Amino acid sequence: MRHRPGRCRAFIAWSDPMPAKETAGSPFPKDLDLSAVPPEALRDLVLSSLELDVSSGVLRLLGHRYGFFRPIVLVNIQKQLEQTVGASTKGFLYLAGEKTAEGGLGMTGEVLAGFDSGSMTIDSFKRLADALAILGCGRFSLDVSDIPAGHFTFNLENSPIAEAYGPSKKPVCHLLAGFLGGVAERFVGREILCEEVACQAQGQPRCRFELRPTPRL
Repeated sequence: MRHRPGRCRAFIAWSDPMPAKETAGSPFPKDLDLSAVPPEALRDLVLSSLELDVSSGVLRLLGHRYGFFRPIVLVNIQKQLEQTVGASTKGFLYLAGEKTAEGGLGMTGEVLAGFDSGSMTIDSFKRLADALAILGCGRFSLDVSDIPAGHFTFNLENSPIAEAYGPSKKPVCHLLAGFLGGVAERFVGREILCEEVACQAQGQPRCRFELRPTPRL
């Protein structure tokens, strides 16, 4: 069977909780606008941060271990859960994404080095969006924000999960929603709830996530 170019999209899974290997310094300085770097130059920067040992099967990016997985791997897990546990799948995947953010941001955290981890700013969000874009998570943009109140609205173009999932009547990027909520909590220092209110899997032009502080009972 011939390979059809452009049809197989790679996705770098979030790093595992193994301790990061010490690196000599990040090739992504704080004052470097990653979105303005030409694709070829950015590719070279990423490759300079990549350690691949075929004999051991270990791949590290900026000292953090990663694994290459196609998005369909995550989507197949999601669809199997939907068949097995039904509507609870959304909560399971949300909590998994949130737990991933709580456990550390891996390469994303390295790219965010130098930014205040205790406050979300336009600059720190842009840097976060650039880091997630490098990992193949699609392109995030900040649409609306009331930073002091902890309210944010993010748009996402080219979600790897929505693309792999296919047509759906409901939003499907639960794992990403949980991850965004967990990341936001790290920045604002309070519990944040993230809800995907529109999804490319629904035929929308982009995914849309609304974040707000978790209501107190």
